[in-house]
Amino acid sequence: MGSMETEPLVSAFSAVEEIPRSNSKHASDGEVEKILSDDTVPFLHRMGSAALVELRLLFFLAAPAVVVYLINYVMSMSTQIFSGHLGNLELAAASLGNTGIQIFAYGLMVSTLISDPILFHLNYHV
Repeated sequence: MGSMETEPLVSAFSAVEEIPRSNSKHASDGEVEKILSDDTVPFLHRMGSAALVELRLLFFLAAPAVVVYLINYVMSMSTQIFSGHLGNLELAAASLGNTGIQIFAYGLMVSTLISDPILFHLNYHV
């Protein structure tokens, strides 16, 4: 019992240790910082390279939203085109209905984000 060496239950964390990163194509792994800290490359070239890295990362976030907006716009437009063939009153009703639904959906999204942002982020992984 006396010769037993004791080890700490929790090992001390060193700030120098490298944190393991994922090999995902969506992670930058400090690529922007490496580009911007390289003083051998001209300033404008560094800014251009850093902007391209950021745009590549932001594309994966923004592309789904852009596709959803485009689909929503095309569906609204096609509904109004078909309603226009029926008559003026039907076209007005379809236009008001589409606008009302879009405003309701946007208001629901914003109110959910404002009322409980933690729950929103946990549910939608934003």
